[in-house]
Amino acid sequence: MQTFDVVRLVLTTSLKNHEIALAAGVSKTTVSRYRQLARAKALVWDDVATLGPQALHERLNRPRSGGRRKETPDLSLIHDQLHAKGMTLQLLWEDYKRENPDTALSYSHLAAQLRSYRDTLPTVMRQHHAPGERVFVDYSGLRPHYLDPTGKKVPVELFVGVLGASSLMFALCTATQQVPDFLRAHVAMFEYFGGLPQVLVPDNLKSAVTTAGKTPKIQRAYADLARHYGLAVLPTRPSRPRDKASVETGVKFAQQRILARLRHQHFYSLDELNAAVATLLDEANDRPMVKDSLSRRQRFDQLERAALRPLPPEPYVYADWIVVPTVPKDYHIPVNGHFYSVPHTLIGERVEVRVTEDTVEVRHRQKTVAHHPRSNVVGGHTTSAAHQPEAHRAQAGRTPEGMVTWAKEVGPHVLRFVRHQLNRAQPFLGLPACDVLRSLVRKHGTAALDQAAKVTFELGSPRITTLKRVLDNQTAAQGAPASSAPRTSYARGARYHAQQTEDTPC
Repeated sequence: MQTFDVVRLVLTTSLKNHEIALAAGVSKTTVSRYRQLARAKALVWDDVATLGPQALHERLNRPRSGGRRKETPDLSLIHDQLHAKGMTLQLLWEDYKRENPDTALSYSHLAAQLRSYRDTLPTVMRQHHAPGERVFVDYSGLRPHYLDPTGKKVPVELFVGVLGASSLMFALCTATQQVPDFLRAHVAMFEYFGGLPQVLVPDNLKSAVTTAGKTPKIQRAYADLARHYGLAVLPTRPSRPRDKASVETGVKFAQQRILARLRHQHFYSLDELNAAVATLLDEANDRPMVKDSLSRRQRFDQLERAALRPLPPEPYVYADWIVVPTVPKDYHIPVNGHFYSVPHTLIGERVEVRVTEDTVEVRHRQKTVAHHPRSNVVGGHTTSAAHQPEAHRAQAGRTPEGMVTWAKEVGPHVLRFVRHQLNRAQPFLGLPACDVLRSLVRKHGTAALDQAAKVTFELGSPRITTLKRVLDNQTAAQGAPASSAPRTSYARGARYHAQQTEDTPC
């Protein structure tokens, strides 16, 4: 999946290699290599998107080969030694190579490692944000509240998002900072902006980042949202407040211009509180800024609105993810107490389930293999006939209702014949005759069977034995003259059944 995300960001964004490396959790060298491969192979995202992660990885990478693990030297020591007069990295690498001839890094690899290390050293840099590139998001430390029916304060969270170039601000109160509320706030923010930037810059809260550090691990649902909107996620570095200066300023501004003005008002629901926040948010965005006397909204209209990408047709819908390590032999997987079918060919495989309020989507190797409406019936089963082996489909259709459904597809006279067989006190007693009828379709075809069923009613004997005799006579008559013996036998048989049987109403 990392390869797929790297190539997606290379082909669809203008991010630099180190930014894509941070978003995808790979090295800058890897991003550079994939960028060169994409250029050399003239890859286009519309074509790449249809390949899928596994196929793309196999197309761009050779099979792994064995090798000894390389050992990285102490980069901080090398950095300090290079301050000595006359010392070069080439000399230090040669000494390191002599001490570790089998496990030493190459010179270029060591130089790249050293550059990455130096990027983590304390520096101060003035940040410039290109229009439409980044949005910074965070929660306010000060919490608003509303009153429940008993008059007790219910504290909530204030989510703030700020566009990097124009400083246009978005604010919304959410019940918690947990993943569902966090993601819904993002969806509302994108709708407020009316478009999408290229990069999301969150703080390292657990709803966005499960593991912080030099190679952060993005929370699964947050990565899913980013993939839905075609965004890169570049979390701020831990203990680096300058990385999120824009949103820190936005949070402070929201506290001053929104929360402070609400302190004397009383609200009795989250929706009522958010209605007041929305009014004050518009006023704050329309307020002229000291720097150039332009408001945040004016700067947005001039600099950033046209640079944002359009929203997708459907907004992101939050989903829980469930991993099923092994598909059982009955090819039904449990999801919140209900069992859903997957293709029987996946028995023994690992699948992932994306569960929304209305749907259950099953994925295998990043591809959707099953899609069901969600059911709340605990212990129930939802089965798709397309997921069943042929023998199971046949058995599942061996009911009176299933036989009638099958007969409707064959012909009107077969349908009448089937209903005649099932028209008894115990309809299941007619299933053996229907089974024979289905086997005759494979031997004689639907047209011949439907015509033979019609003849049985004309003879007043809608029975399997009569049907078989009619089919045999029809088959024999196809290669014999009209006055041949089979025709006489047919007539004799017809007279016999007319005398011996009594027509049963259908």
